[in-house]
This record gives sequence, C-alpha cells and structure tokens, in this order.
Amino acid sequence: MLEQFGNFCDAEVQLFKNHIHTRYLNKNEILSKEGDVSTSMFYIVNGSFYQYLYHEAREEEIITDLYIEKDWVFNLQSLVNQQPSKVSIKAFERSEVLELTLENLHKLIAVSQKFLQFNRLLSISNSKIDFYDEQLKPAEKYDHILKTRPELIQKFPLSMIASYLKMRPETLSRVRANVSF
Repeated sequence: MLEQFGNFCDAEVQLFKNHIHTRYLNKNEILSKEGDVSTSMFYIVNGSFYQYLYHEAREEEIITDLYIEKDWVFNLQSLVNQQPSKVSIKAFERSEVLELTLENLHKLIAVSQKFLQFNRLLSISNSKIDFYDEQLKPAEKYDHILKTRPELIQKFPLSMIASYLKMRPETLSRVRANVSF
C-alpha cells in the first residue's frame, strides 16, 4: 500500500506498520458517523464501504462515494477542517481496514518527510468530488465509471450506483440499455 506514495526503506515500512492498527467491521457497521469529527484514514484490505448523506424527507441514503479493496476511505471535509462530518461511512459487507490516525500520521512525518506523500490522498479525494459535481449527462457519468472503476458495478447494486452517479435508478436502466458491451 505504501508503494503508491513512493519508495520507503524497510525501517520506514516497519515504522508505518507500528503506527497503524487493524479493524474488522461487519456488514452495515458504521466506520465513520455523521456528526463526528474524522480523525483517521482507512485502507481497505478487503471488503467494501459506501459514504452517504441521510435525506430525512425522502427517508433514504444518498450515496456520495463508493470504496472497494485497496482504496483509502475517509471523509475529506471533516478530516481536513476538523469539523463534524455531514456524512456517514458504512460497511457494505464484512470488511477489514487498516487505520491510520492523524496523530500517528503526524508522528510518522516527524520521523521521515517521505510520509508527507500522504497528502496525495487528499488531492485524489478532492478531484473525485469535483468530477461528480460537474454537469455531466447520465450516460457520460456511467461511461466514466465503466472506463475507470468497472469493479464498482460488479460490487454494488445498481440502485447504489445510480445514487452515486446522482441519477434515478430508472435513468440508469435507460443508460445501461443503450450501452453495448
């Protein structure tokens, strides 16, 4: 997992391992709750998660992000601003994550500046938000997912994919009917 950030020597890898801990979550267990201030980043060893806003009037979860194995999951706005989260993150299935707290990340950076590379996570997460806030047509959004993250379509039900793409399930069905595989 560290290789995505650069080359770390054996001592730095061991240091990293000493500053993370493993958590196991059951299906539907909350990893991060709305209203809490995010203090950790999580690497998904196995399993999957989704981030959502709860829409009280419609009594439904509005999916804002989907995460699968080898993804980093965290609430960007709450983590960066240290303010209460507006979203929750829930396990879609039984999952295992490695937790890196901000406190431990700061300790790692104090020992080796190479750990500043973790800032890349924040810019990647921010660009995902920008993409889905753009005014793309439904077919363009679905095509993007097919090209860049097809495993999401295999892992999550279409109702969740539709919510993630900010469209109704009926719209996603029409878009999928026009896609040739």
